[in-house]
Amino acid sequence: MSSALRRLAPALLFQAQTRAAGLQPAASSRFLAIGAADQSYANPSGGRPGVLAAAAALLGAGAVTVGATVVAADAATPIEVAADPYARPAAPRPLPGHVTLYQYEVCPYCCKVRAMLDYYKLPYTVIEVNPLTKGELTWSSYKKVPVVKLDEEVVVDSSAIMSRLAVDVAAAGRDPMAAAAAAPAAKAAAPPAAPAKKAGGWFGGSSSSSGSDAGAGPKDQAAAASSGGADAVAEEVRWRKWVDEKLVKILTANIYRNWDESKETFKYITDQTGWSWGTREVARWSGAVMMWQIGKRMPAKYGIEGDLRVALYNTANDFVDGALAGGRKRFAGGERPNLADLAAFGVIRAVRQTGAFRDLMANSRIAPWFAAMEEAVGGSARVATEGVKSG
Repeated sequence: MSSALRRLAPALLFQAQTRAAGLQPAASSRFLAIGAADQSYANPSGGRPGVLAAAAALLGAGAVTVGATVVAADAATPIEVAADPYARPAAPRPLPGHVTLYQYEVCPYCCKVRAMLDYYKLPYTVIEVNPLTKGELTWSSYKKVPVVKLDEEVVVDSSAIMSRLAVDVAAAGRDPMAAAAAAPAAKAAAPPAAPAKKAGGWFGGSSSSSGSDAGAGPKDQAAAASSGGADAVAEEVRWRKWVDEKLVKILTANIYRNWDESKETFKYITDQTGWSWGTREVARWSGAVMMWQIGKRMPAKYGIEGDLRVALYNTANDFVDGALAGGRKRFAGGERPNLADLAAFGVIRAVRQTGAFRDLMANSRIAPWFAAMEEAVGGSARVATEGVKSG
């Protein structure tokens, strides 16, 4: 009886809150159907609509589609499609004067992009997309997140965005860790009377245009690793795909593995929105109920065997043993993070307020790497946020 009441109470509360929030049956059905197409995720319910779809969008419950689209800001249809989002463009472009990120705050794929922008200290404005209306993306035929505007150019798909920016920041010589490491040596080697060189700046600062050091940073970064050439590039891509194809899925299964964690996760999700109290509570309870049920099927869907927490710890240890060479490397990129590090860090940071994260840090060997990544990425480069207006 207690089990039945436990299941029934949230459902009854959801119905009451739906009425209290003034949502008619048709409106609530629409609310429950949001988010299914975000970030090109498959619907984890096999087509069943619901707030579970919003959860899939907000915290990654689904498989990312390989492929990237670049569209003009005023175009009705995509004008270019990249077959491989992990491939870096052949030619760099100048760093944009303004970056705008359309996102969901706790979406792991959006968190990947933010980790990269934060690491390279590229100032960006965030526009929080309302998953009910997608009103912030009315200008675009592409309705999934993340979406970035680099000035007026639009790039979508988290992996494609990272690939594109990696080339641009490399050409501009923007590597915070490399610059910090080089600064003491450069200062010691400089003649006493020689003025210090200014590093290339985001806001109009010019990069060094002479001297043997001028091109070293971009060339090193263009190799996609601290050393190793093509082999390092291939290894980086391997672990970037691992993040999208394995890490996101196993984390998602863990944050919805039981009723208590589903409640905790949806409280975390809804606390990040600008919705009214009534709308947040409807989403919190209805989403928790649905994702609790869907979570029971995730292990079979994603091919996860045995205990979910043990599988999570083993997955994290795979990264330590493989990408970090058993802990002998500080980062997958060597002495400084590469795109695989930033992708994994962003995804894990997305679930930081959950029990799955706390258990992961305590029971796997990934905590030292995560702490090193926090230090390397540093503070946020976000300069403004436009929150959800409706709700």
